[in-house]
Amino acid sequence: MEKKLFGIVLLIIFLGAPVYAWSDCFSDFDCGIGYRCVKAPYETTGVCMKSVDEFGVQQYDLPRLDSVYPKYEGDCDFDTDCPIGFYCDRKYKTCIKR
Repeated sequence: MEKKLFGIVLLIIFLGAPVYAWSDCFSDFDCGIGYRCVKAPYETTGVCMKSVDEFGVQQYDLPRLDSVYPKYEGDCDFDTDCPIGFYCDRKYKTCIKR
C-alpha cells in the first residue's frame, strides 16, 4: 500500500512540475519535437520548454538549426511584452504560459 501511494505521489510530482525544471540542453535537438531549448541571453546551455503558440496550444515544430548558438537578445523584458495568459521570465527573457 505504501509503495503504491509513493508511486502515485511521485507521478503527481513529475506531471505537475514544469518540463524545464530538470532537462538541460544545448540545442532544440536535445529536447525533441514539440519542445525548444530556451537559453538565457549570452548562455550556451538552456532548458527544454514546451513550444506553444500565443493561445497556449502546443506546437510540434522541428528543431531549429540556429538553436545551437547562444541567444544574444531576449524576447521580452516585461509581462506587457507577452500575450495575455503569459508572463516574461526574468532569467530566460522569454514569454511563458501561466
